[in-house]
Amino acid sequence: MTLQTERLVLRAFTMDDAPRVTELIAVPEVISMLEQPPWPYQLVDAQFWVGGLAERQRSGDAYVFAITTAKDGLIGSIGLQKKNSDLLDLGYWLGTPYWGKGYGGEAALAVMTWAVEALGVQQLESGYFEDNPASGSILSKLGFVPTGCSCQIKNALRSEPVACLGMVWNA
Repeated sequence: MTLQTERLVLRAFTMDDAPRVTELIAVPEVISMLEQPPWPYQLVDAQFWVGGLAERQRSGDAYVFAITTAKDGLIGSIGLQKKNSDLLDLGYWLGTPYWGKGYGGEAALAVMTWAVEALGVQQLESGYFEDNPASGSILSKLGFVPTGCSCQIKNALRSEPVACLGMVWNA
């Protein structure tokens, strides 16, 4: 499945993407804002992650897209996955050279539209680390609103758990 926006193509990951995933995600600025990746992040971690995506999609537990541009190829990832509830949770990351260019919001809008049309989704959840207000701003611009709930999330690069602020979106 492929989604297209004005500047982006969102497509399935392939094992050929694993080196680029490693290159983009294996930096402290990216890893420190994510819940799941190990540190240090290595090629074998990307291969393991990419290798499991097809089964997670078949089971309906996750729908993950590679974010690509015509000029740079793979620049990040965006997806929906079941985490702590039956709702799908929107999550994304971009390599640092692609921050602040509107790619996150553009990709998220495409995935949200697809989720409503293809999956019949009426509500999504998401969240962001409290020290990452840029991500919270993207979610707010997309129509997500704070739930008032927060949780503590462990991050492989940080010594202390990080507060994650919950948000929800209704179609």
